[in-house]
Amino acid sequence: MKGLYMKSILAYLWPLKWPVLGVLLLSLLHVGGALTVPTLTATIINEGVLKGNLDIIETYSFYMVGASLITVIAAITSVYASSHIAARISLVMREQLVAALQKFSLTDFSHFGTGTILMRSTRDVEKIQSVLSEGLNMVLPTPLMIFVGLGLTFYKDYYLGLIILTLMIIMTALMLVIQQRALPIVKSVQIKLDEITDLVRDHILGMPVIRAFNRSHDKNAREVESFSTMASLNIKLHRTYAVGLPSILMIFNMSTVVILWVGGYSVVDGRIQVGDIIAVIEYATQILLALIMSIFVLLDIPEAIICYQRIQELLHHHGATRNESYAKEANANMPGTTDTDVIANAADTASTSDGATITRPIVTSSSLTYDAPLLEFQHVTFRYDNAEAPALEDISFTVHHSQHIAIMGDIGSGKSTIANLIPGLFDIESGDILLNGISIYKQPIEQVRAQIGYVPQKAYLFTGTIDMNLRYGVYGTNLPDITKADMARACAISRADEFITKFKDGYEHQLSQGGTNLSGGQRQRLAMARALLRKPSLFIFDDSFSALDGTTERYVRQAIAEEMQHGARPALISVEQKVSAAKKADAILVINQGKAVGFGTHEELLDRCDIYKQIVASQEVEA
Repeated sequence: MKGLYMKSILAYLWPLKWPVLGVLLLSLLHVGGALTVPTLTATIINEGVLKGNLDIIETYSFYMVGASLITVIAAITSVYASSHIAARISLVMREQLVAALQKFSLTDFSHFGTGTILMRSTRDVEKIQSVLSEGLNMVLPTPLMIFVGLGLTFYKDYYLGLIILTLMIIMTALMLVIQQRALPIVKSVQIKLDEITDLVRDHILGMPVIRAFNRSHDKNAREVESFSTMASLNIKLHRTYAVGLPSILMIFNMSTVVILWVGGYSVVDGRIQVGDIIAVIEYATQILLALIMSIFVLLDIPEAIICYQRIQELLHHHGATRNESYAKEANANMPGTTDTDVIANAADTASTSDGATITRPIVTSSSLTYDAPLLEFQHVTFRYDNAEAPALEDISFTVHHSQHIAIMGDIGSGKSTIANLIPGLFDIESGDILLNGISIYKQPIEQVRAQIGYVPQKAYLFTGTIDMNLRYGVYGTNLPDITKADMARACAISRADEFITKFKDGYEHQLSQGGTNLSGGQRQRLAMARALLRKPSLFIFDDSFSALDGTTERYVRQAIAEEMQHGARPALISVEQKVSAAKKADAILVINQGKAVGFGTHEELLDRCDIYKQIVASQEVEA
């Protein structure tokens, strides 16, 4: 795993090899200029001040100013370049995270949790960016500073060089001990921070419910407990740093005393001059200061490593990726072909009622007929993560073009789960789901979803204009850019035009996050219009009429039924709560505790399905 992470780090740096090389050259100039200044100082003192030579003082002072300017320019440019490199790597990481999260199934999001995904996508990336920038700016010049500075010190006096080398070894060893103790604490802090993010987010979103049920005290107590644990971990972490960092600073300050002490004997013995002692003190200051700055950065590296591993865990997560595995397997068996070729030439198999296996040729879009099933569930079983019992078990049904299938059942019976399985939001445990005669797991998932107009149980709208939210529906399809007329027609069918025309800015009216400045019925109608604009082969309405009044609901249902008879003759699967709405469908699928207990028309189910009879009786609907 470490090898994989190291390879990935190099993969991030390789496209920026020239800027990194530029930073390395600037660091070389910075180090050279910084160490040239004390060398010139020693010359000025030894050859100028002690001998009273004003020409040497004037000449070497000019050189010193030039070296200082080069050092300043190199340092400033290096900071700019290192910040640019870190920002570019941060950008690439964020883009990769967005792409990876788009491939996550709902199971994957449940597996990780919202809090940790938010923290990994924001704070963890920022931490890596900060450490990279500081590392390139502070850590990268340190080896050059140590190598050149020690070389100059040993050249001046062997014993003074040994003193600086010894102090460096002690400081480095102390730093390693601090890192070893800090690493597990940092990891615990990160995990606790994820939990706190989830807790605070839950508290904010559920504030009305918490206050309505007078549970603020319980929530506050839980947050205080989490924050107290977080504070204890941070105290433990800072206590670890508090022991080591003053020791490092003490070593740094004592270095001057030791150098003056030992250097004094060297001057008496005639091995070096007074100016050389000043130069060595400057060398030691530059070396140890660079080492201390590096240590401060290196102390953040354990946290950055953990952040990087957490990000890579998201990027390399191979959860519910059944579509990708099918595509890879097909391409491996048929080298030189594309995914489209595989889909067009593969064969699908199914089992008959007596257990025999039959081969069904794949139907391409050009050879589809409206008599062929649009959607098929073949003995589908699905189980949520860590669930003891399946949420759905052995579900089978068929949907044809222009057909309306209503799904009914008790709360928690699995109705919405069926709706979520069709666009591949979850992976099934066994069985198969066919769209246009092809398993949805043998097609690119984008191609499957492009044929579906999905209106979820909770209609979600994005921050932006109504126009943007409606156009959101055609992204990922082969449809040309929609016109205002297309938009107006879809809104007329869903009756969204009733309230849109009342806004002064019309389709340019700004919506808040989630569409919270609209009513529930308005959000549902906009979500329907968004799905209608896709002109899909299959509509999925998951209890999407619940917030509409009776008159609007009847109009919208009638308009959608008429829309299903035109164009590609799309089918409709709707999750229903009311028998009065479901009885108008071509067929009703009754789900009870995850199992299909009935499938047929309203009249047929009244004759042979006890569960459906109970639903009808509970709503006092006459047969």
